[in-house]
Amino acid sequence: MDGEPPGGDPAGSPVGRLRQLRAERGLSQEQLAHLLGVSFATVNRWETGRTQMSARARQALADFEARGGSAGPATDPAVAPSPPAGPTAAAPPVSSPPAPAGPALPVAQSSFIGRDRELGELVGLLESSRLLTLIGPGGAGKTRLAVEALSRAAPAVPVTFVPLETVRQPGSLITALAAGVRVPDQAGVPLAESVAAALAEVPRLIVLDGAEHLRDAVAALAGQLLGAAPGVRIVVTSRVLLGAPGEVCWTVPPLDCPSAAAGAADVAGSDAVQLFVARARERLPSFSVGDVPPHAIGELCRRLDGLPLAIELIAGWVGALSVREILQQRAVLLDQDAPGAAPARGRRLVDVVRASYDLLQPEEQRLLAMLSVFDGAFTVTDAQEVSAAGPAAAHLIRGLVDSSWLVVTRGREHNRFSMLDTMRTFAAARLAESGTGPAVRQRHAEHFAALAQASESGLVGRDAPEWTARLAAATADLDQALQWLESRGDLRLGLDMGAALWRWWLLRGRLSYGRGWLGRLLARAGQRRDESAGRAFCSAALLAAENGDYGEAVRQARLALRILERLGVPDRTATAATVLGSAYRYLGDLPAARRSFAMAMDLRAGLGDRRALSAALNNMALLEVDDGDLARARELFEQALVIKRQLGERRSLAIGLANLGDLLTRISQWEAAARALAEAAALAADLGNPQLIGTVQCNLGNVATHQREWAEAAGHYAAAVAAYQEAGHGHDAVEALTGLGRASCRLGRADEGAGHLRAAEALAGELGNPQRLAEVRAALAESTGAVAGPLPGGLTARQAEVLRLLAAGMSNKQIAAELYLSPATVERHLATIYRKLGLAGRVEAARYALAHGLAATMS
Repeated sequence: MDGEPPGGDPAGSPVGRLRQLRAERGLSQEQLAHLLGVSFATVNRWETGRTQMSARARQALADFEARGGSAGPATDPAVAPSPPAGPTAAAPPVSSPPAPAGPALPVAQSSFIGRDRELGELVGLLESSRLLTLIGPGGAGKTRLAVEALSRAAPAVPVTFVPLETVRQPGSLITALAAGVRVPDQAGVPLAESVAAALAEVPRLIVLDGAEHLRDAVAALAGQLLGAAPGVRIVVTSRVLLGAPGEVCWTVPPLDCPSAAAGAADVAGSDAVQLFVARARERLPSFSVGDVPPHAIGELCRRLDGLPLAIELIAGWVGALSVREILQQRAVLLDQDAPGAAPARGRRLVDVVRASYDLLQPEEQRLLAMLSVFDGAFTVTDAQEVSAAGPAAAHLIRGLVDSSWLVVTRGREHNRFSMLDTMRTFAAARLAESGTGPAVRQRHAEHFAALAQASESGLVGRDAPEWTARLAAATADLDQALQWLESRGDLRLGLDMGAALWRWWLLRGRLSYGRGWLGRLLARAGQRRDESAGRAFCSAALLAAENGDYGEAVRQARLALRILERLGVPDRTATAATVLGSAYRYLGDLPAARRSFAMAMDLRAGLGDRRALSAALNNMALLEVDDGDLARARELFEQALVIKRQLGERRSLAIGLANLGDLLTRISQWEAAARALAEAAALAADLGNPQLIGTVQCNLGNVATHQREWAEAAGHYAAAVAAYQEAGHGHDAVEALTGLGRASCRLGRADEGAGHLRAAEALAGELGNPQRLAEVRAALAESTGAVAGPLPGGLTARQAEVLRLLAAGMSNKQIAAELYLSPATVERHLATIYRKLGLAGRVEAARYALAHGLAATMS
């Protein structure tokens, strides 16, 4: 029973007003204590006269009266809505229907932005679910989204909104709910029974906001109420899953952010950018998105993971800092209170994340810190290996998913998990504090090094598509593992990992990137000449040859061959001989190429390695094509294809079919060529290999050329050029550019065709490929009547082409795009041209080009 003071207080005194307010609304002292944010004992001492109300308490009472005696506002930091409007009435006894009005939905202080798709889903779930939990990390906007969805759904029953932030003890949960639905204490009747009875008589939709710290109590109460009152529905917002029977869980996603490649209209239309702009205008009404590069705002929103809280907080700095400065300083700004504002715990992003972290079990906290080493998405197996947690990791990961720390990407074979950057940064700091970071990072590097080494054979086996998907998901972690091994000086594992990744780098067109890694590791290895170094030299040579650096490919392949032959590893020796033969072939040294290929074939045959033997047969067939023995080439291609079909390796089969199709085109067997190339094209498209796609497209262009279908040929060649450019295969790009130039001239686009042919000539000259250079010059003479000869001023073909395009009025960026170069390379070419010809700049260079006939073919 509530104590009563021995004497009365004046009606206008604070204590008198307190008792009057409680009596008017039928509240117990405990219920009123909850609404005022103080303890039951405090209210009891005030009313019994044992203590006086402090100035702060009197102000709290005045604020409470000004709100009409209703509960305070929702407190999800991502929303911070304004207090509910309107007074509330006292509840009658349970035997009568409860008052129709309870604490209303909070009224937002600012406009709601975007989320149309999410709102549509939620409105549907609100109509069909009795217990719906909106789960998401702190700052995701759960409360605001729930309130907006309820406002749009317009439920037929009254809605009671119960904020739980100030409910610190599980036992106080029913008191808070009773206050919300206006059910007073009754002598001898448990409060939970009174609430359930009232709800059974007049159903409500109850919103329990911010339930993560009361997870078990909320789950138990929800089960009790749903069982006792069939008409009741409950909506919960929480950072953790309740795990209650019948619970429908809906994960609140981050706001839609524009991709880095999005156009200006798509950037401006994304939910995240619209939220930033709206909040920035609240801070600075004159703010205009037209004054800021839209991609800068898009990048800022991506870096903030699309979290509404982070975006709203950071938008508050507009006016004090530029968007670029905000982008650079975002980590510091999010960890500080807004200028001029009183410190408010929970409105800093770090405080919100810390509150979620504190809810985790110690073992979940330890695993979370270790998972921060992953740069990309990871599987349960990855987590088990890197954390050394074994089977327990799966259970802990489930807990982290249920607590909104991990994002799940579901797949047919494996689910993958990742952390938002904001959460990863926090978890990484905890790993650093633990002192176990180096050991975890070493396990991470060893795990991904093992994956890389297994991929060398996996990418050409029957499971190649699965390996491609696995490595694509692990790209960031493979890079991080190499960085760690290099920084720790673990050269053996680093060399083995880099050597094994050659096939992946080739497949993805990352030739220069892979060469850079192998070059750095080999430079640090010095005079090391073990198998790890031999394999690394071999892989570096292969990437150099495919990248058009034939001289370096020969040097590195010779080193690899000497090392591996001396060590007596025939399979690796055969690979080195193959790479050396390819480099010689590209240089036009066919006798040297034949010797190397023959050595590889003998070694493969001796090992009984049918897959590698089919590749050796294919390479020798290419050499026969170069040497003009097409009958022998066809025989070798068909022998290789028999093996490839038996093995079922789709990439290898596609290469063989493309090569056979090209040969059949040369001997005018059109139908057979078309069948081979159609099969190759289907395989290439399925595999997504840019080099292979380029090869098939180029060969299809050759077929169309022989049939004089010039428009079709031009389309195939253009597609081939784009694919080779993506893959970084310069020597193949020469052939495609040559075909495109010829086809363009045949279509009456002489200037365009000449441009392609000049670009091909310059590229072939740079690569030092005499065979390709001769083909290009023949095409120039045939298509344009131009005869290759000495160029003025000692210019190379590439420099002359750069000068031609400059004289046509192109910028450096446009020249780079036209010639498939980087802008930096164009700048170097221009510097050399100016120095050779004694020119002062672009104007003089243009005049020189016109005077010496170098701009004649430009429109």
